[in-house]
Amino acid sequence: MKQPIYLVPCDFTPIFNNALRLGIDLASFNAGSVMIIHLVSKKSEKAEAEQKMKKIIAELTDSEKAMVHSRVLVGAIYEDISKAAEVLDAALIVMSTHGATGLQRIRGSHALRMVDNSSAPFMITQGTKYVDKMKQILMTFCHEKESLQVAQSAAVIAKQFDSTIHLVGYLDKGEQTRAKTKTHHNILYKFFTEQGIKVESHNIESKEDYEKSLFKYAKEVDADLFAAAFFNTTIISGINSFVQTLLENKDDIPVLTINAEELGISSVTSVMM
Repeated sequence: MKQPIYLVPCDFTPIFNNALRLGIDLASFNAGSVMIIHLVSKKSEKAEAEQKMKKIIAELTDSEKAMVHSRVLVGAIYEDISKAAEVLDAALIVMSTHGATGLQRIRGSHALRMVDNSSAPFMITQGTKYVDKMKQILMTFCHEKESLQVAQSAAVIAKQFDSTIHLVGYLDKGEQTRAKTKTHHNILYKFFTEQGIKVESHNIESKEDYEKSLFKYAKEVDADLFAAAFFNTTIISGINSFVQTLLENKDDIPVLTINAEELGISSVTSVMM
């Protein structure tokens, strides 16, 4: 396995420190490295940003400094973070979110806009929960094929941390969609078990509130990470609002997500089938 690179977008706000710590923890555990990137709109702003970046690096320990690199670039965050991740072949884009207000709760937060503009996997947190362990991963899925897409990224994390993946399915009342959900469960179960990953299954019936039931189950198993694909079709009322709800969970559990439509459904089915 090549040395993983964790790309951390920087906006110099307090929540950036949460993402940086998460990225450093991941890199430390996996003998990887962290690349911090800050984007400015014009070249004249670079010098000031580079001074701020030096202060951030100066506050790290010597061992952390050895694994952390930084760049200040001229560009636009929604397009160029994605390009940087592609150039670096980043294992993950690690970032914190400011949350969502107003229409963002319907359309998705700024963090989800970044996901929507990238084919790279994201690990997003809104809180200060650091990765000292990542043993319990809750992966949501439904009857839509796109919900399978985050599986490959979840498998990488599970192997690194010797995690158990909990497949949490949404069983719609329709007979046809229930059958598709069960088929996708079998595909996922086979995919993970063939890689030696421990798997637990848990289904939530349509008569239950999926989000409340999911968070209740997360507490029961002491979840360390949610994994959910980002796509326009929904398992409830809108995938944007569903993933946003995961991002704003009260227990500050990070969320692993990826733009399923940008990645393309064939990329996952070819591996799993």
